[in-house]
Amino acid sequence: MIKRELTAGLISLALICSANAGPGQGIHSGPWTLNPYADVSGTYDSNVNKTQTHEKEDVFADSTVGLRAGYSSYMLEFNGLGFLSQRCYSDTTENNFGAGGDLLRAKYGNRDGVEIEVDQAFRRVEDVDRYGNEAAVGGVSPDSVLDVSSLSRRDINQAGISVGRNMTDKLDLDVGYRFDDINYEDASLYDLQNHVGQVETAHQLTDKTSGLLTLKAAIQNNTTQDTQAEYYAGRVGLKTRGTDKVTFKGGAGVQQYDQANGDSKTGFNFDLVSSWAVTQKMMLQAGGRNGSQMSSLYSDNGTDYQIYWVGGSLQATPSIVTSMSGAYRVDDYMNPVKDNNRTMDRKDKGVAVRVRADYQAPAKFLKIYTEASFENMDSNVEDYKDTRIALGAVLAY
Repeated sequence: MIKRELTAGLISLALICSANAGPGQGIHSGPWTLNPYADVSGTYDSNVNKTQTHEKEDVFADSTVGLRAGYSSYMLEFNGLGFLSQRCYSDTTENNFGAGGDLLRAKYGNRDGVEIEVDQAFRRVEDVDRYGNEAAVGGVSPDSVLDVSSLSRRDINQAGISVGRNMTDKLDLDVGYRFDDINYEDASLYDLQNHVGQVETAHQLTDKTSGLLTLKAAIQNNTTQDTQAEYYAGRVGLKTRGTDKVTFKGGAGVQQYDQANGDSKTGFNFDLVSSWAVTQKMMLQAGGRNGSQMSSLYSDNGTDYQIYWVGGSLQATPSIVTSMSGAYRVDDYMNPVKDNNRTMDRKDKGVAVRVRADYQAPAKFLKIYTEASFENMDSNVEDYKDTRIALGAVLAY
């Protein structure tokens, strides 16, 4: 059903505009821009099932077709993405899967009056969620509702709304809400829902710096067990204004997590992100955040998590762009867990590194890329290491 509906939607959107088209340049008609694309790749995977023992290597092929759509006018901006993909393994064919989804975002108005942004996303995915970063909605930091080790087949529904306004020449106000719903195909995993609200004010301190006050509240539900947890956080911080080369936004404060079993925990909370345009051809980014959330692996349990990341890109030549990213995540479970008749305090530490090179062919519609990634999970329940090397091509109209 999902493939049939998304295919029909992609075809319908592609037929909306057929004028002023050029390979690699998109389809343009009035305020609309459409970019159909296809992505095909082959990947070597050193540890298909992400296990510590009996590692099995394999090769798989990924194929994706999609359409990006954009609309821009004086007061309204719209961006949309629809995609379908299929993965086929050479030997472990039982791991074959299909995926698909859509991401839609519309923004109306301006901050001198009222600016409203509405977002919606649905993805049926397995393994890594490639479009997760694009689904940050509602002006709220995209706190994951996934345990770091639960990368099984799942349906992800997200929606959000945010309202922003410049209250005075020096005071800005943003209010956001987001909803996340994660449904797993594996009956041993727990479906989760997350409601998050956030209020943030920024007051201009200098020409290039504003002070921040952020208040956040969330209700988290384990829909299988009909249990609920509550999360609260407050931060003060700073952000840059009107700078081109260096941008920074960050705050620190306190958080409180009220578990479904009645226990409460108070701790330190932070959310930081920064970028630096070193040159016109080099960009660096870094950030980190922490929080608390319910677990999809254990009923009536939660994790305190920390995430840190760095990344960079370099345009080595007019036709070659290289990029690198690294991430480190810690999931510290709040309550002891059982594993093989043992009771223990579980802690997962995951490291992921990715390097990539993109080559823009003289034919504007063709881009060739190669990518290598390494993932290491250090856990007192189960460790694993996984290396992937991919070669692929993107065809875009």
